[in-house]
Order: sequence, then C-alpha cells, then structure tokens
Amino acid sequence: MTKKVTLADVAGSLGLSKTVISLVINNKGDAHGISQETQRKVREKIEEMNYQPNVLARGFRTGKTNTIGLIVSDISNRFYSRIARSIEDLSWQHGYSVVICSTDEKVEKEKKQIRLLLDRKVDGLIISSSQENAEYFNDLHDSGIHHVLIDRTFPDMKSSSVSVDNYGGARMAARHLLTQGIKDIAVFVISPEHISSIHERIQGFMSALEDAGMSLPPERLIRAPFDNIEETVKGHLQKFYQQGKMPEAIFSLNNNLTSLCIKYLRKLSVKIPDETALIGFDDTIYFDYTQPSISAIEQPIDKISEVAFSILLKQLVKKQPHETEHVVLPVDIIIRESSIKSK
Repeated sequence: MTKKVTLADVAGSLGLSKTVISLVINNKGDAHGISQETQRKVREKIEEMNYQPNVLARGFRTGKTNTIGLIVSDISNRFYSRIARSIEDLSWQHGYSVVICSTDEKVEKEKKQIRLLLDRKVDGLIISSSQENAEYFNDLHDSGIHHVLIDRTFPDMKSSSVSVDNYGGARMAARHLLTQGIKDIAVFVISPEHISSIHERIQGFMSALEDAGMSLPPERLIRAPFDNIEETVKGHLQKFYQQGKMPEAIFSLNNNLTSLCIKYLRKLSVKIPDETALIGFDDTIYFDYTQPSISAIEQPIDKISEVAFSILLKQLVKKQPHETEHVVLPVDIIIRESSIKSK
C-alpha cells in the first residue's frame, strides 16, 4: 500500500519548515511575508507529491473543516435528492463540501448521526428532523451549534427553519378535487404523523372538506408506516378494488406515495382519472410525462435550499449568537390530466 504523503514529507523535500508549508496551504503566505516564488514551489510540490491535507486534524486545530452535514429522512426520495444536489452545488460555490445522511425516520439514528458529524467537526448542519419536539434542537442552539431545520418544524423552537405552506397546499388540492364534483376521497399519508409537514397537510385537507360541509371517513385515511409504504398502498388499493369501493379520488401526501398509487392503480386496471382521480403533494419531473400526467402540489425545492444555505452561511461567517429566522415559502398547484374528471 502506498504510504500517505505527510506535511513533513513536503517540508523535507523543499528544505522548509512545516509551518511555512501550512501557511501556504491555508492561503496565509502573503500575510506572513512568504515570497511568491516560495509559495509557487510549495504548491507545485504539493501537486507533484499528491499531498492531501488531513481535514479532520486541521478542523481540531482551527475549529473549521469547511464541511456541512445534511441529514434527511431518505436520500432516495426525489424531494430530498434534489435538496441534496442543490445544497451541494451551493456549498461548493462557497468552498464547502457536504456529508449526507439518511435517518429512515428513526430518531435515535438521527441523533447518532448528528453526534458523529459534530465529532468530525462539521461547521454546520442542515436537518430535516423526525423528532417529536424542539427540545433536542433547542439544546443544540444553546450550545452554539450552527444549524438550520428544513421541511419540518416544531412549536417553540429556537432553531432557524425553512419550510413550505403545507397547510395551504393541501387545501388547494382538496378544493381542486371538490370543483370536479368529487365527494368520495381517500387520503394516503406516511407515518409518523407527528412530523409537522405530514400533520399540516392532513389538517389543511380536512379543513377544506369541512368548509364544504364534508368529512373524511376513518377508513379513507390510510396510514403507511415509513418501513412498509409499498405493501400498505398495495394492500389498501386491492382491498378497495375487491370490495367495489374504489374512491372517486386519491390525495397522496408525498411523491413516493403518489408513485405507488400510480403503480398499483395500473396493476388493477383502474383508469385514472375516469374511475379514480389522483393528486399528490410534491411534484416531480416525470409526473409531467406519464400517461396520464399527474397533478401535484409543487414545492420550491431550489428556494428551500437557497434560503436554508444562506441562513447557515450567515451563522458560519458571523461565528456568534444568531437571530432565529423562520421562513415559510409558498407552494403552487400543478393541475394535469390525472385529477380532471370528464363532465
């Protein structure tokens, strides 16, 4: 195995001290009077010897690693994968790298990942949390840990956050279905329901039904556990079909649920939207190209990423207690073929 090149190796090859090499690497050569010629030689030698600085060790010395931790529930979800890509691009533009973790909606796994990232001296965290309350993050805030919560929030939290109008978006979806003359609706949700985005979407949808003098029967609210989403969607749609009780419409609370509803409605040969209309929360690019195209509530993913990164960057630059910012971004409804009932 090839021996890793050390700072001492680079210094020895040039007859310079490790301090000089370190100053050049950290772009402090000019400030310490190191000649341009010496700096040039150091950089050429670093490239020649393929020297890779120990970022973790440097982080312990300087308190800064130029690394950000991004923690989400499921990086395979298209919403979070797009968030991750956007955060990664923004971080790279500002000289940061990103470490990405998935929690699988498990609180202890999330806490462990946060501890591991902090042990590795990440400069800040962007987190979509699965926890039930703000207590853990209030402690992080009080400890001076730079972080921003995205997508999911808590009452009485000290942490800055960026979320969307989940309540209003779900109301849009419900009102749209009602304008189609639809009265029998099934709602597919993912659990745990204490997660703010899920809870707000359920409440928003229910409130629009109540405004129309309607309610959702308990058997029409389908709860899919995070670790058993596909079987839950499959099982309930088959049950509805076999009993001759297919709903006139389905509202699904995230893009994974929407995709599974498409899959199993097709397997059952249920025609969308003629037999069962469909609208989901969280648009994806392929919803525009399916047959039929799929209606969805669109979240401003790039804006979520931009605002969250901007808030975190301000914390990192100021290196001091920061004002709490709570940003709620608007959503939009994209009406396509799947939710339009023929008159």
